[in-house]
Amino acid sequence: MPGTARALVRDHVPRRIYTSHDVAPFARDPGYEGSPFIWNEEERRHLRAGLDALYFHLYGLSRADAACILDTFPSVRRHDKAAFGTYHAKDMVLAYYNALAAGDTDADAAL
Repeated sequence: MPGTARALVRDHVPRRIYTSHDVAPFARDPGYEGSPFIWNEEERRHLRAGLDALYFHLYGLSRADAACILDTFPSVRRHDKAAFGTYHAKDMVLAYYNALAAGDTDADAAL
């Protein structure tokens, strides 16, 4: 997964953080030369969930471990339940976790 991990990080991190010209130097360091990305809250949730799932994999954590760790964020759970009726962030991270475990780096965790 090292090449895949690098590709995911190189794709997701600029899209997640480069939404203003103020951070252009940070986006340019890994080689991104385009314009800032338009802020899209749903896309940002997916990017964050995909990165979280990747980090769980890279640290060798099981799906059960990932679920347990995600349960340690009660404020995120409360916010998600109020906004979505479910712990949406956890559901998304675990969906991306499952996709990565199956070798699918292009999955879109539609919930």
